[in-house]
Amino acid sequence: MTITEGKCGVSGATANPRQGVRFERTPGKALHHTAAGRIALPLRLVDNGVPVADGELVLTYDEADGMRLELGKLLGAGEGGVA
Repeated sequence: MTITEGKCGVSGATANPRQGVRFERTPGKALHHTAAGRIALPLRLVDNGVPVADGELVLTYDEADGMRLELGKLLGAGEGGVA
C-alpha cells in the first residue's frame, strides 16, 4: 500500500482511469534530460479522473537503464532486446 492509498482509503487497484488515485504519463510531455543530465519522466497525479498535480520522476542513467531492462522483460523482449 502506498502512502497515497493509505490516506485516501483506497483498498485496491482498478483499470478504470476515473476511479482511484493514480500516476499517469503527462499528456504531450516527452521524456527529457534535466540540467544535471538525468532523465526525467513527466507524470501526472490523478484522483478519480481529475488531474491534481504534475511532476517528474527523475532517474540517473543507471536507474533508467535498470527500468528499461525490467520493462523489456515484462514486454517479453528479454534483456536489451526489441519486441
